[in-house]
Amino acid sequence: MKHPRKQRSRSEIKTARRNAWRMLLSFVLLLICAVPMLGGHVQPLPVIPAVMCIAMNEEFGFTTFCAVTAGLLIDISCGNLLGANAIFLVLAAAAVWLLFTDLLRRGFLHWLLLTAAAVFLRAGLALALPMLMTRGTDRTVLWGAVLLPSCILTMLTALIVYVLYLPCGRLLTRRVRSMDAAAIRRDW
Repeated sequence: MKHPRKQRSRSEIKTARRNAWRMLLSFVLLLICAVPMLGGHVQPLPVIPAVMCIAMNEEFGFTTFCAVTAGLLIDISCGNLLGANAIFLVLAAAAVWLLFTDLLRRGFLHWLLLTAAAVFLRAGLALALPMLMTRGTDRTVLWGAVLLPSCILTMLTALIVYVLYLPCGRLLTRRVRSMDAAAIRRDW
């Protein structure tokens, strides 16, 4: 029977530290993306592309935490029912994480298409839920005056978010030298 090691190797420690820094920078980027949402009536929602970037590159637990945080930030800034966007973003981030883990390559075009799908799906839910609760909402005014401009602004800011996140994801993910460090990287 093999005895467990008492200390981590230097490469394991460096990899764990690098992963912690990458996660911290990703979360700070998410919080920075929440600043434009504090504006007026029609606003971009850049936390959705930020969550999609995080789902593309990080582990599932951290992705879920960031999705819940982003959903609550959207709920607070838009005045929605608290938790509705959090649930939607957790489901969307889980789907994106699974797609990038098992099916898709990590690339800009795939990320952009999945981000657009999440943004427009969120707008569709924001249009459908008030109509189901109160039957008096005029959907053409809500769609044309609020939701469609918000979707367009969100997709324009998505390009900026991707450019901001790209160095964070690439700079801090170097090749690991040992199998133990690779295992630590997957566990973080």
